[in-house]
Amino acid sequence: MQDKAISDFLESKKQDFLKKHVKGTSSDEEQHQYLLDAEERFSLTNWLLDASNRAGQLSLTSHPAKFIHPNAKVSSILADTMKRADGLLRSGNVQVELDVFGNAAALDVEKFLRVILQDGNTILHHLEQHTPYIQEQFSIQGVDYASIRDNFLKIKQSGVQQTSEKIKQVYFPVGDDYHLLSILNPSGVIYKLKERINALRFSDSNKALREEMKKAKPSSMQGKIEDIFGLAAIGYGGTKPQNISTLNNQNGGVSLALLSLPPTLEKRKLQPPKTDFFENCLWSGLFQHDFDAFHQVLVWRKNNKDIREMRDDIVLNAMSRLQRLVARIRDIPAGWSDSESYNGLLHWQKIWLDEKYTQIRHDKMQNADYINQVQSYFSHWFIGQYKLTIKDNKLLGDDDIEHIKQVLGNEREVLQ
Repeated sequence: MQDKAISDFLESKKQDFLKKHVKGTSSDEEQHQYLLDAEERFSLTNWLLDASNRAGQLSLTSHPAKFIHPNAKVSSILADTMKRADGLLRSGNVQVELDVFGNAAALDVEKFLRVILQDGNTILHHLEQHTPYIQEQFSIQGVDYASIRDNFLKIKQSGVQQTSEKIKQVYFPVGDDYHLLSILNPSGVIYKLKERINALRFSDSNKALREEMKKAKPSSMQGKIEDIFGLAAIGYGGTKPQNISTLNNQNGGVSLALLSLPPTLEKRKLQPPKTDFFENCLWSGLFQHDFDAFHQVLVWRKNNKDIREMRDDIVLNAMSRLQRLVARIRDIPAGWSDSESYNGLLHWQKIWLDEKYTQIRHDKMQNADYINQVQSYFSHWFIGQYKLTIKDNKLLGDDDIEHIKQVLGNEREVLQ
């Protein structure tokens, strides 16, 4: 008898397939054909053959290199460290699940291997232990269990160890010699931290206390609201978190970092823009290094992957400078743009800069307009200031201008 968890998984795949293909305009005959296709494609026999063949496109890992650089290509790392009472927050001392990276189109294979069967263990665990139960489940006509198992377990094969020049390297002294270390982040620990922070901040007791405090006449309640302040959100993968790793995709590409306090410095006073942020607040000299580097790339006129990535990094670095300035303006108490002094400021820029409009900025249904405006304005500003500051600017072609807009479009979350 087929395990219910496996049946439910395949049924879910069938329904997803039908939702994607069956439209309101589909005829009865077309709907029937799609149903037959779904039944055939996601039968256990066909699914096992297809999924096991794609398992080699994925790798289990404890330290995905793409958390350091999205284009880093290294072999899979599976850290095997012992748990010790040394008081350190490290791999081995935190119980976390392994991550997965590889072809994003094959992530459904990983989901299948993590399906929990009736005894509380995953399919992957059963395959690793070669249990009689998984043999019973997968021993069906048309399926060679041994071959299927071998193919699925390729997800744990790392092959020859290799690093990447895109990962930060550290020379670590060892006697009279040294080790060259590639520093990687344990994604499981990163997102276990986020899980624990969210469990604290959004606990049932916290929710109950907050709801009660909103009332005009709150009732007497015991307890206190627990929170962690000064958290920093770190994004990985931009608009495509699935290309970094499975855990990253499940968490929307955003992790949390605890506050590490620097020396207390007095904030500089900053005057918000009265008419236009790009005219009133952006000083081209702040971006001179970016313009020079961008020009050097154009002078080389080489069209290869490294040069294109270098050009993209220059534009994204300039955008980061812009965001730091925007963050300083947002530190001004909310509602500053309501003053008559700022009547001439464009409304979309008020939404972008004033913390009064935070809710709109976080609403995908409402924020598209101002993000499009930011993308367009900054593209034209960057191009215009580059032409003003670099005398030999004739190397800038229409394709370069369009590429700048495309880079900014791919990083819309950063503009938010």
